Amino acid sequence: MSPGVCALPFRSGARARAARRALAWILPLLAGGACAAEPPSYRGRPVYSEPASGLQLPPGCDVDPSWRMPVAGADLEVWIAHCDGTQRVWLLRRQVLEVLNSHQSRLRFQILDERVYFEEDAGDTMSVQCSGARDDTGYAVVGARWRAEGRQLRLRTARAAVRADPGSTMLVDTDVATVDCIRFPDREAMMRRLRQGH
Repeated sequence: MSPGVCALPFRSGARARAARRALAWILPLLAGGACAAEPPSYRGRPVYSEPASGLQLPPGCDVDPSWRMPVAGADLEVWIAHCDGTQRVWLLRRQVLEVLNSHQSRLRFQILDERVYFEEDAGDTMSVQCSGARDDTGYAVVGARWRAEGRQLRLRTARAAVRADPGSTMLVDTDVATVDCIRFPDREAMMRRLRQGH
């Protein structure tokens, strides 16, 4: 069977092999590519940040400024990335490559861990504008729903939450009830406009 095609639950034999070959062509078409290979992993990939050109992301990936959050007390950050139709939570290590002046540096981010999600909306149903029980940062929520409180949005419910674990440098599952998230739509829109004007 071709790589990237769903494994089909047939026993061996000539008739079963013929059925597998036929379904290997038909199922991906019917399922809209649902049987395609797993999306690529970006673990271990570097992301460079240059003052003149901004983030040098992998092809097909986008990271909005409001989708990034540093982990307090560590050289780590948690990002939400939209990559070719999939939404990802990345845990990255930040490294200064060169200090250009008092306001600008060349940076390198190493993607240490990631979680891949389908049918989510980066920056809306997924957010990193969150903190834990002790106001520590490095949290992300998935499947989030919000309630408006004046000019901000506060987390009402979420399907899941992850946090950066500096000890293992991995994303670990955490209890949604311990996470508090607040989004500021006006500030998110302003940051988006500034980036587009850059």
